[in-house]
Amino acid sequence: MRWKGPDGRLHVPAPTAEITKMTTDLVISSRGSPWRIYSRMMATVFPAFFLLYSCLLIVIGLVDWNPTIIIAASLISIPPILLALRITRPPIIQLWNATPDANGNTLHNRGSLPALTTPVPTRMERHLLTDGTPLEFPSSRGPWALFAICVIMGTALSFWISNSDGSLAPILAFGLLAIPLWILGFSIPVLAWWSVASNRLKISVRRVEAEAWLIAGMVSAFPAFMLNSLVVPELIPNHWSEIQESFAAIAIGAPIIEEICKATALLIFFPSMRGHRAGFLVGFSIGLGFALIENLQYIAVALFGGPAELASTTLVRGVGSIPAHALWTGLVGSAMGGMFDELKLDKLAEEKLTSTQIKIIDKVESVGLDFDGDGVAEGFKTDRNFLKNLDSQGDWIIIGSQPVSPHNIALWPSARRSVQRSLVLAVAGHSLWNGLSIGATALTQSMGLNSSASLIITLGLIIGMVATVILLTLRELRFHSLST
Repeated sequence: MRWKGPDGRLHVPAPTAEITKMTTDLVISSRGSPWRIYSRMMATVFPAFFLLYSCLLIVIGLVDWNPTIIIAASLISIPPILLALRITRPPIIQLWNATPDANGNTLHNRGSLPALTTPVPTRMERHLLTDGTPLEFPSSRGPWALFAICVIMGTALSFWISNSDGSLAPILAFGLLAIPLWILGFSIPVLAWWSVASNRLKISVRRVEAEAWLIAGMVSAFPAFMLNSLVVPELIPNHWSEIQESFAAIAIGAPIIEEICKATALLIFFPSMRGHRAGFLVGFSIGLGFALIENLQYIAVALFGGPAELASTTLVRGVGSIPAHALWTGLVGSAMGGMFDELKLDKLAEEKLTSTQIKIIDKVESVGLDFDGDGVAEGFKTDRNFLKNLDSQGDWIIIGSQPVSPHNIALWPSARRSVQRSLVLAVAGHSLWNGLSIGATALTQSMGLNSSASLIITLGLIIGMVATVILLTLRELRFHSLST
């Protein structure tokens, strides 16, 4: 912008301060908000779930070459993509620091922000800070209490409906409570298990890092969903019986595909997996992200079966399937963390990540968008060391927080497993879980047992499976927390 002053001379704005690296540590205290991670998690999972089915429609349209489906699905996927990007965008803080300087100025141009005047000459410095707020969770008692309330209310509604002699009141009550019970039922157990893992492992990480792990788990569900829906059914022979088809798809195809997809998502975060313990937390979080989007669908389907099915599905998946997904991926992450720590890949990953970030910023700003928050859309103009120094502790240091190094690892069995063995173990555990789930029904049918005997056998098997997964999960968390 240019203008002429009263004296007739042409005036132009003074240049804004260049972005420079801070030379001193900045200590900022932050009010804790443990439940914020839950609200951000919920704001992400719904557009992600909508995108899941949009992508499926696009793939179906491409396979059948139906341009109408392709275009329609692509258009309806744009809003959830924009929403997800807006929610997950890491906050960047622009800091303007005026330091007294006899050779400075009293008026400072700040680009699109209002100009700043100072009573004495000052030198203006400009810095960018990423949000380094540490990951916080509410005490696990709160989420587990909400989860218990959901199961109890579903069970109580079931008994009320079955003993109401056709009364409309319990049906209306279930209609009013169904959506809240569904939302809390599929999401609260994820928060509870995440809180348990974080509190036991005691690794200091930024909230934006942890959210990225969870989102990666959701994204890994996309290719798994496509392959399970479109590819696996085509590989099963047509002459197989229904139970054979179910076993092949659920107990063999799904575990292999899903564990490979989650393990692939782990590779994105190898700079963060410095040791077995850190790798286990990353894998555990990715597994929870996958379980979150899968759980949304399972419990939504259970809604149509009534309150009894809703309560039982919520209970089994909340205390069994969710930690199972997290446990299998955590084992693979632990092995990867140990391998990456030994190979010392940090420097290579740091340089590659920095170059990729700069390319993305340059590309976005080439279309006129100020992506890096420096007030101008002219690409990345800051010292590349600014990006390199955005480590796991961030640029914000919260008073009272002490990061814990994940390098010193006790030699428990999982620390000696290779990545290949851990992946095979994850697939085997997943396959055993799924196989027993469908095998119980097939077994009771083949034995010709009545409904009561079938129910007792199925419940006993489910209880044994769930208890085993819980014990294994707590055992691995305890072992990985032994490091200092």
